[in-house]
Amino acid sequence: MTAMRKGGVDLPPTPSAALGSVPGVSSRHESRRRAPAPAEPDSGPVLPAVPAQRAVWGRAPTGSPAGPGEDALGRRLRGRLAAAPAAARYVAVLAMLSAAAAVVLRHTVFPLLSVNNDEGIYLLHARTLAEGRLFPPAPHPAQSYLPWLGTVVDDHYVLKYTPFVPAVFAASLFVAGSIDPALAVIAAAAVVVTYLLGVELSGSRRVAALAATLLALSPLVLLQSAMVLSYLPALVLLQATMLGVLRGRRLHRAPPVLGAGVALGVAAAVRPYDVVLLLAPLAVWLLVTSAGRCWWLVRWLVCGLAAPAVIVLLTNAAATGSPLRLPFALLEPDDRIGFGLRKLYPADGRHDFGLTDGLSSVGDHLWLLGGWAFGGVVLAAASLAAGVRRRLSAPAAMLGLGGLLFLIGYVCFWGAWNAAELWGGIRYLGPFYMVAVLIPLVHLGATGCAWGAAALVARGRRLGFAVLVPVVAAVVTLTVVVLTGAVRDNLVLTGNDRELRAMLRRLPDRPLVFVAANPAFLGHPTPVTANGPDLDDPVLYAVARGVDDLTVVADHPDRPAYLLRLAPAYDRSPGSPSTARVERLAVRAGDRVAATVAVPAGATPPRSRSARLVLTAGRDRLSIPVDPRAATSLTFTVDDDGLGVDDLALDDDTGSARPGAARKPAVRPTATVVRGGRGTSVAVTLYATDRRGHEHAVDQQILPVRLAAGRAAPDRGGPAVTVLGSVGQVDEVGTGARPPLRVSLADAGAARGGDVTDRRGGEVTQSTRRIGGGAYVPSSTSSPGP
Repeated sequence: MTAMRKGGVDLPPTPSAALGSVPGVSSRHESRRRAPAPAEPDSGPVLPAVPAQRAVWGRAPTGSPAGPGEDALGRRLRGRLAAAPAAARYVAVLAMLSAAAAVVLRHTVFPLLSVNNDEGIYLLHARTLAEGRLFPPAPHPAQSYLPWLGTVVDDHYVLKYTPFVPAVFAASLFVAGSIDPALAVIAAAAVVVTYLLGVELSGSRRVAALAATLLALSPLVLLQSAMVLSYLPALVLLQATMLGVLRGRRLHRAPPVLGAGVALGVAAAVRPYDVVLLLAPLAVWLLVTSAGRCWWLVRWLVCGLAAPAVIVLLTNAAATGSPLRLPFALLEPDDRIGFGLRKLYPADGRHDFGLTDGLSSVGDHLWLLGGWAFGGVVLAAASLAAGVRRRLSAPAAMLGLGGLLFLIGYVCFWGAWNAAELWGGIRYLGPFYMVAVLIPLVHLGATGCAWGAAALVARGRRLGFAVLVPVVAAVVTLTVVVLTGAVRDNLVLTGNDRELRAMLRRLPDRPLVFVAANPAFLGHPTPVTANGPDLDDPVLYAVARGVDDLTVVADHPDRPAYLLRLAPAYDRSPGSPSTARVERLAVRAGDRVAATVAVPAGATPPRSRSARLVLTAGRDRLSIPVDPRAATSLTFTVDDDGLGVDDLALDDDTGSARPGAARKPAVRPTATVVRGGRGTSVAVTLYATDRRGHEHAVDQQILPVRLAAGRAAPDRGGPAVTVLGSVGQVDEVGTGARPPLRVSLADAGAARGGDVTDRRGGEVTQSTRRIGGGAYVPSSTSSPGP
């Protein structure tokens, strides 16, 4: 390679056009020659040879308390540090700062994890592995304690992802009792491996240090370094794979290639789609250009791949029953690559994902990456210019092609569309699916920026600084704006979770909290409502699902039961509602138990044309039209002969015309039969119809009901009906819209013609009150619970 000279200033050398050439490393420590190579322009001053260093440090400091062995070790360490190039020392400091930033962000911005609920999966898996188990145990009833995106297999939960990334955090938990060391190591490793790979790709330590700096200062990397997710570990593994292959090929040494095989196997287990897309062009180039060494490379790569492959096969067999089936598809087979109808979990609505959706998703990610990568737009332009002007080595060019293939491939990935369009979390967590794209972006961008800056300075220092200073200032300003905005948004979301956790921790006596959330998982939509692997935390959470709630209450008689109701869009974004309320629960039993449903005025969307309440119990369904602009209240009776029109009473308060007064609907309830309906619990759902005639569910709440021995032959030796219901609100936090529905026991559970017992521990008295239509219903009242 030769260097060009223009205007008295040296320009970066032009790489050879021959495939397989790797630019010479600008340091004698990376040279393949035995004698020290002369320093290139960007390598800095050449340090004294090793004998000269020994002459300087051969005498121990006077009065040193260290022994001879420790003193010799200190001399060797100081000697190596002094002999290291300045760029390497800079990167070491940068790596330590990145590690510190990860820990600080973890404790300030994400102390309760982020709103990317996948963090809860990795952390639960890590805690399980740290306790010496492969899977979290699943007590009966297993669905009541189901973690986010988990599924039940035999007597344990199978989580969605392979155990490699959780194992890193499990090791940190086992050794230090915290995940902080793992976060720090991953953040530091990302900087160091970027630098080392940059040396292989560009041949310049300064360009490699620039690439490491660009990565470390990217807001996307800063936030991801504080999260328990797989994106940044996958970036480290992908670069380690490329580094080992290129270095082992250049030096013809097996250990780097063996290490690359290990990294490749783990990366393929963690994010296989990313590995295929990003590394495919480089793999093809290696096979074509490694004449005579192809089988040597493949052999050592396969040796490194063996251990991760065996682990994957064994864990797959234990999780899914098949060594070739990943846990990812165990929960929902429609969660896969390609176009068509897609679902994230079984109860999820079917989403029609097409080509235009994929294109818009990748476009949204790239638009955000322009600010979430440090100098993203500038780096993209510099990378393109470096490629056009043939300033890239062949491996770097293949890496750039891999980045383009990655973007094309993600057009077919519906998960990125889900994050961008359906959820929108990439706007305040960053385009996290594009973390792997940072690899070609920072390496090619650093090469292009270094060449472009040298070319500008060659035309004159004033011209160079006149262009470079505004560009750098604009990049720094944009980065600060993006990072401060992201921190602000995530602090809002974290603040909501802090208030929620504080409210739940104020509950007395190790409470049992049923979470009424959609979908029916723990740890969603907030990481606060997640259990540990042993289900022995001070607050035990369970999914509010129906009759199984009565079993959960009976299994934990020492824990008082509560119901947590979250706003339908709780923490979906920083501007979403954050209201959460806690209600005390009690078990009522008798021949009949009455409950009330209250809907406040304005519970439906503002432009709703109509609304209705639907009560469903097994095969019985009652539909009651309600005024979408007025408050509505009704009472229904649960007994052992099903849910009928006669079991429903609408509050008769239509005499008042003031806004918000409870009104009686003009149309009588309609009874229908549900085909294939099952269960005994009562599901109360509020529907609203917009002006275009489209109906959608606004809110739903389930009242757990158990019948003694079926409707046809009730067991007269005990209560015919047992109900778990709310007896009043205890606390509330947050702002914005509240959960619209309130389903509670009617003044302590009115029941016609039968006695009612309250198992809450309060005093029970009998009373009678009039409800709609002039019917008298005996009811019991009790003192409020704690």
